[in-house]
This record gives sequence, C-alpha cells and structure tokens, in this order.
Amino acid sequence: MFFVFKALIVVACLIVILGVVRTWQMERAANQKLFVGGEAPTPAPDGLYNGNVPGRKVSWLGKKFNAATQTGINVFDDGNGVRGERYPFKTEEKKGVHDGVTVLAIDYNIPENPFWLRPILDEIVQVAPDKYLGKLHVRIIPGFPFTLAYFELSK
Repeated sequence: MFFVFKALIVVACLIVILGVVRTWQMERAANQKLFVGGEAPTPAPDGLYNGNVPGRKVSWLGKKFNAATQTGINVFDDGNGVRGERYPFKTEEKKGVHDGVTVLAIDYNIPENPFWLRPILDEIVQVAPDKYLGKLHVRIIPGFPFTLAYFELSK
C-alpha cells in the first residue's frame, strides 16, 4: 500500500513539473507576443472558423460558434472527408488566466463533455480581421492552469 501511495505522489509531482515547464515554454514562445497584442474578438465569432495547430497535423478542423447563445462546438475530420461535431463549449469574455489580456474564454466544463475534457479552457484573441490566435490550457491545479499549446482560427 505504501508503494502505491509513493508512486502516486511521484506521478503527481511529475505532472506538475511537466505542466510548469510547458507553461514556461509557451509563455516565452513567439506566439505569446502576438497573443498579448491581440484583443477580445469584437464582434464575437459566429459561424464556422477553420482551425490549425501550427507545426502539427491534427484531425481537428475548427470551431463552430453561436454568438447569440455564447456556445459552440468543435469540428473534426472523422475520416474519408466526413465531418463530425464533438465537444461543445460555452464562451465568455474575460481576463486571460496568465497575462491579463481580455480574451474570449472557451470553457469545456459542461455536463455534455466527458470528465477528461472538462478541465480544458481555451482562450482566443483577435489578431487580424477574422483571424484569431488561441491558447489551450488545462486546469489541474486550482488557480494555475497549465498552458499546453497555441492554435489558430480563421474565417
């Protein structure tokens, strides 16, 4: 029993260390300057926006926003050109978690999502007309979300 407890402590410590290191890297990345120079989207995004994760090939195609209800859903390539919609979210304009920039927060902590997705919080800022830069955070430690990656959205 003591071994299991000790192993859990070691795993938890490793997760925290990796999260802090990744956040430190992301906060010093070239995209960070662009992010803090952006503004909360005005007007709020509405409709389908194409998504991209720089330097990575992903099945995620983008996000579909409903500005009137402050909700949305992610769009994926489910294979053979078939589009699927999964992982709904709610949106809210607020201060960013690390840098105080006013952002559009995209929160996955809603009952429709699986438990493993609920700690995810995206933030986006507008960097050009119909172009947005986003950050993906995971909330493991209350009050200190880890930043994992940047993503782009465009009309």
